[in-house]
Amino acid sequence: MGYVCNFAKGVALLFPLFLFACGNSESVNFISPNESLVSFGGEAQSSSSELLQSSSSLTIIQSSSIITQSSSSSVIAQSSSSRVPVQSSSSVLPSPPNNGVPYIRIITYDSANVDSAYALCSVEIAGNGIYEDLAPASGKIRTRGNSTRLWYPKKPYRVKLDAKTSVLGLPANKDWVLLANYRDQSKFMNAVAFDMARYMGSFAFVNANRFVEVEINGEYMGIYQLTEQIEHGVSRVNTGNGGVLLSLDKDDGPELSPSATNNFYSKIYKLPVAVKYPKNVTATQIDTISANLAVLEQAIANSDYDSVQKLMDISSFMDFLILQELTHNVELEAPRSMYLYKDSSGLYHMGPVWDFDGGFAYSWDEDTKKYFVDQDWILHRNRAVSGFFINLFANENFLADYKARWGQLKTSILADVFSKLDDYMLQAQKALENDAIKWTPVRSYIDEVQSLKSWLTERVNRYESALQKY
Repeated sequence: MGYVCNFAKGVALLFPLFLFACGNSESVNFISPNESLVSFGGEAQSSSSELLQSSSSLTIIQSSSIITQSSSSSVIAQSSSSRVPVQSSSSVLPSPPNNGVPYIRIITYDSANVDSAYALCSVEIAGNGIYEDLAPASGKIRTRGNSTRLWYPKKPYRVKLDAKTSVLGLPANKDWVLLANYRDQSKFMNAVAFDMARYMGSFAFVNANRFVEVEINGEYMGIYQLTEQIEHGVSRVNTGNGGVLLSLDKDDGPELSPSATNNFYSKIYKLPVAVKYPKNVTATQIDTISANLAVLEQAIANSDYDSVQKLMDISSFMDFLILQELTHNVELEAPRSMYLYKDSSGLYHMGPVWDFDGGFAYSWDEDTKKYFVDQDWILHRNRAVSGFFINLFANENFLADYKARWGQLKTSILADVFSKLDDYMLQAQKALENDAIKWTPVRSYIDEVQSLKSWLTERVNRYESALQKY
């Protein structure tokens, strides 16, 4: 366990001063009223650096230096000692609360604001008896998203740790996302969509749902949904050797990201495509990727179901479409946040599914601005959806298989999802109340969850009727 020794008066004067060069720390420890220097997650790991936060200053203890950051100055005092005594402060950080969900404490170097550029930080997690604690880990943090980052006061974040780390029971990785779910006053729409996808069973990777409370630089930020960054990797989207990961996203496409070198319009449907993997893709690779995708596009345009089945995992395609229908995800129109990948065998797969803030019949009308306002259909019903997603419905064999797949899902998918939703609400009740105090939503999460359940129940029934008329 870390410790605090008596600080010899004037000790910093014994060492030369240098400008601060690096803000990363491998261990973040906090003064506890009843302990010496301890990690709030439990016993601190022995490491080359520790971070000590008080209300007036931030002190980083590194193996060869003391870095004291205050509002007026930042200096380093060099030392050959691996442990440099620091003075205890009467002003201490509180122990992390246990409100039924894990608690994440993030401290940026020099209390820097978090915006679209990465800021160096340290991350510590109290699992609160649900998951293992995360000992202090160094990394960096920035805001993420497009509309969610620009339009709303509660920001979503991307956290990139310096080392691959298992977080809240999930496979070790560096890249993590904290979804704010600000506009969604139920807080669970993304989780519901992910759980639907998980229940379907045809997606090789589905994002996890870990609800947490977050504190940044001493400020309580509310309840967040921790999940994985969508990216290529063995424990994420595993394309295998020679595979590709693509996003169909207007924001990442040539029109809105003209300076990007990884995007193109598809040849047949003119979809905005961004290559997410491989990284640093060359122009020659883009030409090859575009040509290969055009083969799949042409088969769909021809309603050639037999050819499509040879080119794409058709189960993932059907389940992807059913999920977009059930969640009334208007992002399919642009499109935005739609993914597909090609594995090492050359077979395309739809997914992972992502971003349902624009789903669940959200009304963009200034006088409404709420979810669950209607039961319109995304596919075939006055929606500007690309033919890439709907042209196969002209093939009777595809339509028959699609209806059969729906028949397998319709009677049980909501029971499974609602059971998980009830568990989330029960576990996160106190955290949800705290979030409401922080952000003062117009509608209560309890009412919104009930509206979500009622709307989905009606949608399943109506979709059954609508699908029989296809």
